[in-house]
Amino acid sequence: MEITSENPAMEEMIRAPDGLYGVAVTDTRISKSSADGTLTYRGYPIGELFEKASFEECAFLILEGRLPSRAELGRFIEELHARAAVPEKVYDIVRSLPTDAHPMDVLRTAVSGLGASEMSLSPRDQQYSIIAKMPTLVANCYRLVRGMPAIEPDPGLDQASNLLYMLSGTRPGKFDSWAFERELILYLEHDLNASTFTVRVVASTLADIYASSTAGLAALKGPLHGGANEAAMQMLLEVGTAERAQKYVQDALSQGKKIMGFGHRVYKKVDPRSQLSKALLRRLLEEDGEGDDLYRLCEAVEAAMWEAKKIPTNLDFYAAPIFYTLSIPIPVFTPIFAASRIVGWAAHYNEQLARNKLFRPDSVYVGPKELAYVPIEKR
Repeated sequence: MEITSENPAMEEMIRAPDGLYGVAVTDTRISKSSADGTLTYRGYPIGELFEKASFEECAFLILEGRLPSRAELGRFIEELHARAAVPEKVYDIVRSLPTDAHPMDVLRTAVSGLGASEMSLSPRDQQYSIIAKMPTLVANCYRLVRGMPAIEPDPGLDQASNLLYMLSGTRPGKFDSWAFERELILYLEHDLNASTFTVRVVASTLADIYASSTAGLAALKGPLHGGANEAAMQMLLEVGTAERAQKYVQDALSQGKKIMGFGHRVYKKVDPRSQLSKALLRRLLEEDGEGDDLYRLCEAVEAAMWEAKKIPTNLDFYAAPIFYTLSIPIPVFTPIFAASRIVGWAAHYNEQLARNKLFRPDSVYVGPKELAYVPIEKR
């Protein structure tokens, strides 16, 4: 790394690369993504959990560092159910927002309002409250600003099924719930991505979980992070058919446009979450009798992009058509990311506080120096 010494009186600074790429800023026991195309949650390969575990089991694992016993899992699920309902005063805030507000803006505002109403809770209860309520908020923030009534969570449904139910008002089929749950597992955690790093920075100030999560939601909204799943689906709809994929990709690249759903800071050859989602999309389409047009379209865009740039798909590329097949409105795709990732944020919040040091990086000043003040009448 480049060493700078702009001011000899100061300690030498390490000039990190832009975006902090390749720079380790903390230790973690929560998860790890690697350039070789692997991802682990607390030491468990993602493929193991994807096929065998429930969302609640994985959430407990991320939070507590181990898989739960049957009794522990039962108590965990009961606690989530008991805290899933959202106070009406938070919904009043949501109803006051513009009808065309993006669901991520509404969700961020609602989480901030929730925090203001739950300051009397213990830190642990605050975390369990926001984890339990996030799916309810995701669904009803979308519904309420559009004039639809809120739907209360069903204590007989798991987190994934409940979210689908609250979005549509219809209880989902068993396979649809299972498929959606797989995607929530993939979105649960992913080491120091932009939103998680934001959460840890805010946590390092000793702010509460609501402040940290609100900041995480702000980071998640961007199209280079959580918003990529919405943009990927819009792009697929614009391409339309598999036969148009190659020309679309060629034209977009020649115009300098970014093809959404491709590339990752860590995964250079394969994103394991994308490969799991790709296989799941095919199973879902077969189960629902939808035909393979959407799958063929995705494959064709993927192949065209690999041929042109050797850039692999990321999680968002195949998650988007899965959500679309499940009849989830596109503006809700990014909030769904948050409904799952809130668990990872809480785990990182706790890990940060366990041996906290305030994040305060330095910068290299490259602007003008020793300017003389000019009175306003002479400017």
